[in-house]
Formats: sequence, C-alpha cells, structure tokens
Amino acid sequence: MTSTNIMERLKSETAHYHRQVEQNPYAKAIMNQTVTIEEYRTYLEKFYGFLKPLEDQAVQQPFWGSTGLDFEIRGKAGLLAKDLRNLGASEQEISQLPLCEELPDISTPARLFGYLYVIEGSTNGGQIMTKRLSQFLPIEAERGLEYFNAYGTETRTRWSEFMVLLQQSISTPEDHDNMVHSASETFRLLDQWINTDK
Repeated sequence: MTSTNIMERLKSETAHYHRQVEQNPYAKAIMNQTVTIEEYRTYLEKFYGFLKPLEDQAVQQPFWGSTGLDFEIRGKAGLLAKDLRNLGASEQEISQLPLCEELPDISTPARLFGYLYVIEGSTNGGQIMTKRLSQFLPIEAERGLEYFNAYGTETRTRWSEFMVLLQQSISTPEDHDNMVHSASETFRLLDQWINTDK
C-alpha cells in the first residue's frame, strides 16, 4: 500500500466526521462573524480540554522519542493557554478547566499519527479562522490567536514535514486501518466534546 493511498484514505474516510466538526455552533459563528469574545474564549477552552490530556499522554508513550515529532513545535495546549491568558483567564482558571475523558486511542505510532493528522490538518483551516476573527474581534495573531495561527507563514512547510513523518510511521495494512480509525475517532470525539455543555 503506497503513501498516496493512506492520504486518500484519511481524506475520504474521515470526510463525514470532518464536515460534522466544522458545523459546530462556534465555528459557524466565527465564519458568519457573529461569535462574541466570550463564546470565542469558551471555544478555546473546549480545545484545551481535549488537547491537553492527549498531549500529556502522547509525550509519555514509549515510542514518542522515535516519532521524529518535536513537542516544542507540535504542542498546541500551550498556545491555547496563552490565548486564554490574553483573553483574561487566570492560571487558576486554566488549571481548573474540565478535561475530556473520552479520547481517541493513541497507544501506537499509527494511532498517534491518526490523531495528529486531525490536529495538524486543522492548522490549515486555522489560517482562515485567524483572518476571519481578526476582522471583527479585538484580537490579533500574537494576542489571542496563537492557537489558530499556530504556524503562521510556516503552515504549509510544517504540514509537509508532518506528512513525511506520518508516512514513515506506517508499515503494515493494520497500521493504515488503525491510523484512519484514530483520525475518524478524533474528529467524532472532538465534535462530541465541543457540543457537550460543561
């Protein structure tokens, strides 16, 4: 099975879940410019509650060191915390945010990369969000928009680098299946978490 196949599978087999998560009320309000600063903060809190426990798990995996991933670059919870501080949250408030307990399985390299396919892929859409949000909310790229603008002008480069690492992480048909399943579950569980009242 070629690397092209895995990209095609990831895109086509997660398409339904991908569309679903993009239809959440916060994303829709951002795109039609009706989201308030309070709702935007809640949206970031949701992402933090999902990503923080997964990132903590990821770096504890015994295979983490061999993935080629640099946590300083790929970690997003820290950017979310910074955005929340810029929006007025205290360290105590951030530390007390609810964390999601129903998470995708990232216990193998293929599963971890399936999860990261969703998160890293979202940085491409994040560029659109950054542009849209900075037009009507009192925030900017380095003050309140660090998560959505994670890589800025480096977005395409970072995505290309990630795709190389992803393709290196799979060697069997089972890896392919696990990766696609993990990506689908990430979209599904993230959508479920975003749409759950705190």
